[in-house]
Amino acid sequence: MKDQSGYPKRSAKNDQDVVDQLNQSLEKFDVAISFETPHPSHFKEKIKIQRAESKKKRLRELLIFTVTAAVILSFLFFALYLQPEMFLLLQVLTVVFICCYTVHVKRKVKMSHE
Repeated sequence: MKDQSGYPKRSAKNDQDVVDQLNQSLEKFDVAISFETPHPSHFKEKIKIQRAESKKKRLRELLIFTVTAAVILSFLFFALYLQPEMFLLLQVLTVVFICCYTVHVKRKVKMSHE
């Protein structure tokens, strides 16, 4: 067996002291880190608030969509009845733009996956 003169001699009392110190440190750590779980009514209140906020957000987005759609449709009807050539040109340009944009996005996605 190797000479263990460099190591302190172990005794049951030293081991018990180390265990006691560890237990005290862990208790102090538990006290320092401890937190309380909120009451379930707190979570219910947060859910109500979140639902109200999401409802407001949806209504605002719906209003913006409706106004935008009304403006676009009124412009299109105006162009259709007053200048049919302009309306057809606008339709062709829209289709060309959508095709070019789709090809561009597919190419960008393909390059990012490589």
